[in-house]
Amino acid sequence: MKNKKFIFITPDGYTQAPNNEDIENCQVLGFEEGADEKEALGRLYKNNTWIKTTGFNDVICYELK
Repeated sequence: MKNKKFIFITPDGYTQAPNNEDIENCQVLGFEEGADEKEALGRLYKNNTWIKTTGFNDVICYELK
């Protein structure tokens, strides 16, 4: 079976606009492949250890078609 592709985003945290204003929005945490969402999420955490150490807790996953 071919792996599926996923994007992982989070509403946690802020980004900064060019005028230095904090903006509430979603941020992309990364892209991974896996047989399913659970496998891809495991790979995301394994390949990006900074995600857990920086406090991103609310992770949303979408399969890319």
